[in-house]
Amino acid sequence: MNEFSERTLQNINQNGKYYVYGLIDPRDGQLYYIGKGTGNRVFQHVVESNKNPESEKNKIKRIREIEHSGNHVKHILIHWGLKEEEAFAAEASLINLINYISDIGLSNIVSGHHTQGCMSVEEVERLFGAELLSKEDFRHKVLIIKINKTYNPNISAEDLYNSVRGIWRANISRVQKVEYVLEVYNNLIVACYKPERWYQLGDDNVEKLPKSMLPEDWTQIKGRVFFECEYLSELDEVQKFYLYKSIKKLEYIQKSQNPIIYVGI
Repeated sequence: MNEFSERTLQNINQNGKYYVYGLIDPRDGQLYYIGKGTGNRVFQHVVESNKNPESEKNKIKRIREIEHSGNHVKHILIHWGLKEEEAFAAEASLINLINYISDIGLSNIVSGHHTQGCMSVEEVERLFGAELLSKEDFRHKVLIIKINKTYNPNISAEDLYNSVRGIWRANISRVQKVEYVLEVYNNLIVACYKPERWYQLGDDNVEKLPKSMLPEDWTQIKGRVFFECEYLSELDEVQKFYLYKSIKKLEYIQKSQNPIIYVGI
């Protein structure tokens, strides 16, 4: 099946023309994508896959694999007869919930629109009840790195570390002055690292990074910088001071479009 009949569309659109749908891989029965749409949007991903055979997006790539195996994507409607704002809310809630409670790994590129994802009550308190730092509180040479797009509350300590330690476009002589790296998610400092060494990516040190951090042709980013820490679990007093505090009051940092910001350097 690749489209709804007009009678079906009339019936499911009685209270609102929007619906929330899911795509299921028939090979393992796994739900791998959630979206919202109208009309025959639910079927369009397969059409997009056929029109864009070179696309490497996870969603399209999986559809191609399903089709090439002789199977067909299973489409489901989760809720229908919705107004647009209702569909947005339902889609976001489902994406956030599934990403939080399972390891399915939805191929949706981002979490629910206009949301921060599911969080435990402890995480909510930590985020919104955090002590606000002032400019005067920064008494060290620090590098603030924003990771809003890559962070999730269930991220492992190792993945959190790897998400911030490289690979950045930065001047090696400048970053070598950095005493602490602050990893920031939605203004909250979620990790604080004390770099032991900084490197410019090259043939002699590329093995220091996990392959998951590198593009297939890593030479495209040769010369970018990354750092190493030896004692991730042992925090000094400075790291304890910065951890889980908020930079929300620092307007010059809020206005910066750059994901990395130097303070005191």
